[in-house]
Amino acid sequence: MGMSPSTLDVATLGEAWHDFYLMAGTASVTLVGLLFVALSLHVEVLFRGEHKDFRLLAAEAFQGYLYILITSLLFLLPVGNGRFPAFVYTALNLIMLVRTGVRAPSFIKARVEKGASMNQRWRILVPAIAYILGIVAVVQWWGGDPNAGLGFFAPVVMMLAASTRTSWDLLEYVGKARAGS
Repeated sequence: MGMSPSTLDVATLGEAWHDFYLMAGTASVTLVGLLFVALSLHVEVLFRGEHKDFRLLAAEAFQGYLYILITSLLFLLPVGNGRFPAFVYTALNLIMLVRTGVRAPSFIKARVEKGASMNQRWRILVPAIAYILGIVAVVQWWGGDPNAGLGFFAPVVMMLAASTRTSWDLLEYVGKARAGS
């Protein structure tokens, strides 16, 4: 039997997923804190004109961690009806998708102006895919798909991996830029 919108709290947001979202939110907050500290030590590097592409990547990494945190808080809400979390989660994914879409052309332009390779495009593409998957998960859940819970899992894991990898690249880049100056 398929899930109804009132069972989101039991199947996707309830005890079975509690530890996952608690851990994801905790990891996100910890990693964004470390990113802030590390980048604040050399923030002047990111605000030089030639480093605009990495400043945009820093914003994307921060947005990814914020997405995980908001998703975790939302899915840990003690609700009896899944409609509100589903609505907010859909809105969150749409807002983040639009923000990434707005950031993408500036990132590409900055990379082209710098004469850098475009192999960093996946840093924008993976978050966009994650947000789309989040929206698809809500649609599947609303349609009664009993496996929709896994769809709520994938975007969080994708964002955690992408934001952490981007953060590492940022730290490496800032270190190299500081060493070269």
